[in-house]
Amino acid sequence: MDMSKSILVDTRQALGLTADNIEFDSELLMHINSAIVKLNQNGVGNSLNVVDETATWLDLQDPSQTEGNKNFNLAPLFIALSVKLIFDPPPPSSVEYHTRLTDELLWRMKVTYE
Repeated sequence: MDMSKSILVDTRQALGLTADNIEFDSELLMHINSAIVKLNQNGVGNSLNVVDETATWLDLQDPSQTEGNKNFNLAPLFIALSVKLIFDPPPPSSVEYHTRLTDELLWRMKVTYE
């Protein structure tokens, strides 16, 4: 993953939106920032408030967390799944699967960053 890419644009694309579709940005930004707070509360990354397309994954990644950053590639997936569960929930039959996956990703990152 290219860590210099935009968090907002990558999340849009993970949700199946085009990179330039800004129609839902205000809602997406709330959910992205909520997911970032969850990461921060579990010791992952920098405190960051994404307000537009300029915030990148490098801005979220804390360079002092050298050991944990070996698994930082899980953070974009965690954020995308967390936002998807709220913004565009999967079919009821797979909500539990998605929820368990986000919980597992968060646990794995927490353990790695401790």
